[in-house]
Amino acid sequence: MIESPKWIWYPGDFEIVLANKCMTRRYERDVFIPPFWKLDDCYHNVKFSKKYKLTKTNHLEIKSEGIINILLNGNYIYDFTGVLTLEPGNYEMIISCYNPEGLPSIYVSSEEIVSDLSWVVSCNDNQTYKVASSSLINNGSTPNNVKLNQVDITPTDPFLFKGKEVLDFGKELMAYLKIEGIEGNGFIDIYYGESKEEAVDFLHAETYDKILVNGEKQITTKVSKAFRYLVINTNISYKKITALYEYLPIEFFSSFKSSNPKLDLIYKTALHTLHLNTREFMLDGIKRDRWLWSGDAYQSYLMNYYSFFDKEVVKRTMIALFGKLPVTTHINHIMDYSFYWIMGFYDYYIYTGDLKFIEENFNKIIAMIDFCLQRCNENGLMEGLPGDWVFVDWADLNNEGEVCFEQMLLFYCLKIIVKFCELLNQNGEFCKYVNYLNSLEKKIEKFWDSDLDGYIYSYKDSEPDRIITKHANMFAILYGLCDEDRTEKIKKRVLLNPEIPKITTPYMRFYELSALCETDEYDYVYNEIHSYWGGMLDEGATAFWETFDKDEKGKEKYAMYGRRYGKSLCHAWGASPLFLLGKYFIGLRPTQPGYKNFELRPHLGGLDWFEAELPLNEGKINIFFSKDFIEVYCSKASGILILDGKFCVEGASLKYQDNKTIISIEKDTYYEFSLKPF
Repeated sequence: MIESPKWIWYPGDFEIVLANKCMTRRYERDVFIPPFWKLDDCYHNVKFSKKYKLTKTNHLEIKSEGIINILLNGNYIYDFTGVLTLEPGNYEMIISCYNPEGLPSIYVSSEEIVSDLSWVVSCNDNQTYKVASSSLINNGSTPNNVKLNQVDITPTDPFLFKGKEVLDFGKELMAYLKIEGIEGNGFIDIYYGESKEEAVDFLHAETYDKILVNGEKQITTKVSKAFRYLVINTNISYKKITALYEYLPIEFFSSFKSSNPKLDLIYKTALHTLHLNTREFMLDGIKRDRWLWSGDAYQSYLMNYYSFFDKEVVKRTMIALFGKLPVTTHINHIMDYSFYWIMGFYDYYIYTGDLKFIEENFNKIIAMIDFCLQRCNENGLMEGLPGDWVFVDWADLNNEGEVCFEQMLLFYCLKIIVKFCELLNQNGEFCKYVNYLNSLEKKIEKFWDSDLDGYIYSYKDSEPDRIITKHANMFAILYGLCDEDRTEKIKKRVLLNPEIPKITTPYMRFYELSALCETDEYDYVYNEIHSYWGGMLDEGATAFWETFDKDEKGKEKYAMYGRRYGKSLCHAWGASPLFLLGKYFIGLRPTQPGYKNFELRPHLGGLDWFEAELPLNEGKINIFFSKDFIEVYCSKASGILILDGKFCVEGASLKYQDNKTIISIEKDTYYEFSLKPF
């Protein structure tokens, strides 16, 4: 059966071109702000080829983005008008495509031959690769003009705030504006606000549009902006204003409802936050940066596996972040973000089972880890070099010298590299990285301070700083660098110690609360989710913020980077509850790649009950859980249900182990059990 035709191109180039367009739409007021890292480009001159046999006369319609020539069985096709008629027979077709302005791509349709993923392509370097395509090319899109879906949203009637008429669209949006029924000429000034305070502050609002009207009756803004509130400042009259809400059409595969309505709202708000930032790529925030940041994206991937399970947006983002070989700088110039990029491949494989994507990008993964290892200091440890940004977190941290946190990320990445070498039978690479891994594990031990019961922050000039923060310590728990005894010490002396500086960003709270869940502190984490993310809701949030401190009041709570409204009020890493609730409270995780098998270990925390639905790669799982009853249904995957404690469960295939009840769950089977303590 012939597949539907697709636009096809050189692999990886679509993501690079599209990312460049997306990341160069950032403005702070009227100032263009480009990314501060290198932007690679596509190959502008490529050659597509395909051998095939026709059994009947075919009329090939050939479209292109770029100038093409066609070589058919060694002969050029002259006077080509867009349709090529071919008689039955064997053919080899080569289509050269040159596009100096964008991505060279082709589209071929006929009864027996179409452009699909069986074609190969070359950038004329004597190497050929399988072509690529994308599900983004729909709704009238073409490879160089991707269009997301839109829906019209009408604001409330204007209300007065600080003497100005404000329009409220009900919640955070990413949208164009359409103004209709315009009468007169002159300027229309549009001030956008994630808060009412920002929208009415004409001098400090982060984003605005100044539009010259010269006879037009209707205008639509050229770039979509992030906002909830609007103020229109003009002497020109108009009849109607509408937000054209722009979004990626993905399915919401997850849901959550519980005995706590506020927690339910936290979950829904986290879904909305992640969806707003899940677009052509996984962006960090929709108002200010609108860029691809590897650390932000890494958390978005994990949240995505517990909500939308959109594999394509994960792959697009990872390909775009890397760009092209060779590696000359850290991703986003940030040391930790290079490590997060590698880590993203492992999680992608675990959740999807797609080893092919790992194999296709293995040379890039190796290039990245080698780049990092080549920058180790004389002690074999990572240390920031000129041009490197050692980020860790938005906090008062001194990141000079050998930062323990970075060594732990390197350690985990080396474990991943070793695993990939085994999976892909890369024996030549295997021993080198095993040696690096074993050596690094011993070197990290110098950061452990037995008097403080924690990993110190760094060594500077060969001297330990003896500063304890949560960062390295929670990563030691998450990435298997400490035994049970050391884990317990870290939990008590560091993670639960009020004298240790608190973490205020959702970015690091993601890891902090994950580590606490790994140590069975579910009640504590439940209260923190309720307090921290619930605190943002109490401040009127309709999406979750870049940072939050409940002690900040008034305009202070919106300020960041020395700017009055610099803080993003819709930041991807703010959606952490999707992952925390999905992995630790609903308790779902794959135990074999792609959910060929899974573990479901639910915890109520401070809840009386919850019901939820989560994606299982190709299937789904539904669960209702209370203190004395549980229902489970899973499609297309089998696994085990683990309950903490010993229970009598009638009609179940179960066993007891380490004060846990373990029940077998078969795919496409509905289970309901009453839970009685053993």
